[in-house]
Amino acid sequence: MILKPKNKEKIKGKTEAFLSSKGWKNAPVFLGFIVLASGFWMLQYFQEKFEFEIPMKVNYMHIPAGIALSDKLPQIITLHVQDKGSAFLNYKYKSRKQPLSITINMGTISLNRTSYLIDPSTLYALITDQLFATTQLKTYSPDRIEINYSPLAQKELPIGIHGTISPAFGYLFLDSIRIEPSQVIAFGAKNALDTLQIIRTKALNYNNINNHWTVSAELQAPEGIHLSIDHVMLSAETEEYTEKTFELPVLCNNIPSNRKIHFFPSTIELSVKVGLSKYSQLSKTDFEIAVNYNDLKEKSSTNCSLTLTQKPRWVDNYRIIPEVIEFLIEQKSD
Repeated sequence: MILKPKNKEKIKGKTEAFLSSKGWKNAPVFLGFIVLASGFWMLQYFQEKFEFEIPMKVNYMHIPAGIALSDKLPQIITLHVQDKGSAFLNYKYKSRKQPLSITINMGTISLNRTSYLIDPSTLYALITDQLFATTQLKTYSPDRIEINYSPLAQKELPIGIHGTISPAFGYLFLDSIRIEPSQVIAFGAKNALDTLQIIRTKALNYNNINNHWTVSAELQAPEGIHLSIDHVMLSAETEEYTEKTFELPVLCNNIPSNRKIHFFPSTIELSVKVGLSKYSQLSKTDFEIAVNYNDLKEKSSTNCSLTLTQKPRWVDNYRIIPEVIEFLIEQKSD
């Protein structure tokens, strides 16, 4: 709607008349009295004591891995307190940033018992320690915490690595990857523990390692199983490597006196990756390739696969050329 010039002048005149009237001039004074009265009321409110409720979070720490909790533990304690209005606002402000909480240490639980009681006096001391000195604690619920539990069966198991850990190109690990600690105690139902043979880390993927390497790895607990630790430390040393080649005879064990065996070829080539610092320490006598006659006589073919039957513990990277050879069993004449 578009106002005509005559109507505009009329509205402007009425507005100027209202603003110059005695009632409008007294309005700021009236509003000032309202603000002042509200201020006195709020001041009085902050100084008066009244009762209100506060939620308090309960944290549980050092729960032994060797127990199974029978009941769900209470997570919140409701406090009924008395204090001034200013304290009430402080509690409200603090709860937005970080709620009030207490911590219950369960590390002293005895595995020879089935319950652990946080009695009212202990709980009272934990709660009041977190309140303002002016706050009076009237009641709290629950007023005690009873933790019911049962001991679990246990089994010590080795720790294995799950995933890929490999050195950079041109490097090798000087020894196997160290796991510290190498054993873990698993807790759970006996029938579940009986099927467990190893506890592995969560999936790892570390490549291109070319110096001293250390990492913390999280353990993966099967469902329903608790572990005495949740992390292990993995470490390894790497070194640049070269290859060393040996020619080895193929040996045969447990040959009867009336039998003779021929291998084709009778010698193989063994190529070993070795760190530069250990190159001079490695010799032909450190290795052996042998097959068992009893295994050969049962074969339906004349081929057999070769594996190293003797080697230094730290040698992991090697090639046998060829890996499969032929054999012939001959009966000796009298």
